[in-house]
Amino acid sequence: MVIPSYNQGAFLEECLRSVLDQTHPRTEVIVIDGGSADSSREILNRYERRLEYWVSEPDRGQAHAVNKGWSRAKGDVLGWLNSDDRLEAGALEAVAAAWAEHSDSALVYGDVQEIDPQGNPLGVKHMGGFGLRSLLLGKNMGQPGVFVPRNTYAAVGDLAEDLHFALDFEFFLRVWTAFPDAGTHIPQIVASSRVWAAAKTIHQGGLFGEEYRKVLEAYFSRSDLPREIRTLRRKSFSRSVYFRQARLLLRAGKVREGLADLAHAVILESSPMEAARLVISALRALPGEGQHAP
Repeated sequence: MVIPSYNQGAFLEECLRSVLDQTHPRTEVIVIDGGSADSSREILNRYERRLEYWVSEPDRGQAHAVNKGWSRAKGDVLGWLNSDDRLEAGALEAVAAAWAEHSDSALVYGDVQEIDPQGNPLGVKHMGGFGLRSLLLGKNMGQPGVFVPRNTYAAVGDLAEDLHFALDFEFFLRVWTAFPDAGTHIPQIVASSRVWAAAKTIHQGGLFGEEYRKVLEAYFSRSDLPREIRTLRRKSFSRSVYFRQARLLLRAGKVREGLADLAHAVILESSPMEAARLVISALRALPGEGQHAP
């Protein structure tokens, strides 16, 4: 497990404990800190005897940090956990059991619970039936609950270090395209993802769509995509770019910008019913509605 972190001292210890206290006996924990100026180093010093490796030095962002960690890992199954997220009890036992039974899987993944800054549950991302089509049509894979066998990592390569918002999306696109039928779902909550005002995707939501658009433009320019995937281009831009960014902007209280992106999403929808569903879902992200993106 690689934990990339930067100035997340408020959550880092909870994240560390959620991994270190797992019952699976063969777990490497590697922390790549970007040179934090808060309490992070003190926390890491306190736990260093239980860590396989840790470093605190400037890096080039989250993808670079994960790549640094994975390059040091010796385990057969790789994961990364942002330092404001956490694993749930028994998660790694479940992952190990699923992979032992399905050792040809390209990904092993479970359900992910969203939590608020205090750790209170907000909702659950159920990942059963997930696939390439789900990813292209805007369903977040729930990155804290995804685990990558080493053979998959060797086949698709590192995370793209020029991306800061769409790094997991682009990586999972590569995996699902290369291995469209090789995912194994664990039907339980294995991780919790924290939703809070300073989280990267919310705090800088206006930049989110730019990277997703860049990734999708490159993806749909590929000549090897089957026809049934190429036909998803319009809906994919609607939902993975404009709709998702609209939700982020509305959640951050940037109503005018959010509604503009929502209008773009609606224009790209071919079905009035689907367009109406997007509008209703997006408006639930307005402050005070208490709903969260799927």
